[in-house]
Amino acid sequence: MPGILRTLLALLALLVPPCAPAQEASKHETRVVQSVVECLVAGLPEDWVRAEMIVELAKPGAITGDVQYLVARKDAEDKLEPFAPCDFRKPARTLLETRKSQPAAKRGWTGAKLVLQRDGKFALNYEYPKKDTGRSQK
Repeated sequence: MPGILRTLLALLALLVPPCAPAQEASKHETRVVQSVVECLVAGLPEDWVRAEMIVELAKPGAITGDVQYLVARKDAEDKLEPFAPCDFRKPARTLLETRKSQPAAKRGWTGAKLVLQRDGKFALNYEYPKKDTGRSQK
């Protein structure tokens, strides 16, 4: 993908509101997404239609975890395959840094999924551990 198109896509991602209505991205998260997108786009194949970054943490507040970078290509949109961003660690670390600016109640996520569409739309969703209701089952 030519460099100018990559830059335009990264800028477009900032201008388009997130497509997940349940969790709206803050201005800071949108800036973080721009930084992550710049690195992701560097490793995407020419025929990509959707890219995903999935971060999984063992526990809330963990500083390390697992990350997957997946891409769907034109004519095979239901088949995800791995790809290599500009730096394997940078996008995930950048996303982990967002916790510092999140409200305390939102910092305890154990999973994050960033989905980027070719048209620049994106969704960033977090997963939280299930709350213990305190009820014991007998």
